[in-house]
Amino acid sequence: MTGREIQLRIAAHVLDVCQRHGLRVWADWGTLLGAVREGGMIPWDDDIDLMMMREDYERLIALAATEFRPPFFLQSVHTERGYYRGHAQVRYDGTAAILPADVGQPFHQGIFVDVFVYDRIPDDLSCAEWRRSLRTARLAQKCLLTAQYGRGLKRMVARTVCGTLGYKRLYRLFERQFTKWNSVETKRVACPTYDWRQVEREAKEQTWYDETVMLPFEDIEMPAPVGYDKVLSTLYGADYMTPRQDSSGHGELIIDAEHDWREVLRRGAKPHAIDN
Repeated sequence: MTGREIQLRIAAHVLDVCQRHGLRVWADWGTLLGAVREGGMIPWDDDIDLMMMREDYERLIALAATEFRPPFFLQSVHTERGYYRGHAQVRYDGTAAILPADVGQPFHQGIFVDVFVYDRIPDDLSCAEWRRSLRTARLAQKCLLTAQYGRGLKRMVARTVCGTLGYKRLYRLFERQFTKWNSVETKRVACPTYDWRQVEREAKEQTWYDETVMLPFEDIEMPAPVGYDKVLSTLYGADYMTPRQDSSGHGELIIDAEHDWREVLRRGAKPHAIDN
C-alpha cells in the first residue's frame, strides 16, 4: 500500500469505530477542504485531519485498548508515555511518518491520521478568567515542550520541574484550562489544546456542527459539518474554492509505507515527499 492508501485505511477504521459507538466525527482542515473542493485529498496535503467534540473524543480515547489493535494504535497523552500533544493521532504499525522535530523521540511515529478535539470557548475572549487560563496553559505547555524538545540547561530545568510535578499532572493542568468551559453554554468552539494562540481566528459556531453530511472522499465517504461552507471560509477565506498551491504545515516528513519508523531512523533516512 502507498502512504495515502494507509491513511485512508486508518480514516475508514476511525469512522467505523465512531459509527458503531454513536460518536460524532467530522473532517477538518485540509481534509474538509479536499472533500468539498476535490472529492479527495488535496494534491500537496500529507495527512488526514478529523475532529470531534470533547465528549465524543474522550469516549474514543476510552475505546483505545479494544478498538485500536494492531496494526492500528490510538496515540494520545493517555495511551502512550512521552506523548504530550493536545490531540490524538491514530498510527499504523510497521510504517513511518516522522516529523523532523520528532527524530529521537521515543513515541510511535508510524503513518497517522490526526484527531483534533474541540472545546467550548467563552463568548468574550477578553474576559479576565480566559486570560488567566491562557497564561496558565502557556506556562504548563512550555514546560512540557521544553522538557521534550529543548536543549541544554533549559531542558534540564524543565525536566526537573516536570519530574517533580509529574508530566501527566502538568498536562492535565494545561488541558483543564480549556475543558472547564464545556460546562458553560457558549456559542463557539475551537481547538485550544492544539494551538491556543489561534483560537480567536479559528473559532467556529457550535451550530455549524448540528448536523452531518456525507461527502465523497477518494474511495470512502467523509462526514462533514452541515455548516462546512462557514467552517472553510473561517479557515481559508471566502475564496476557498479557488485552488492555490500551499504546504501541509508539517514541513518535510520522513515517509515510508513499507518499513517501521524505528528501522527508518536507524537507516538515517532523509525527509521526502509523501508517497502518492
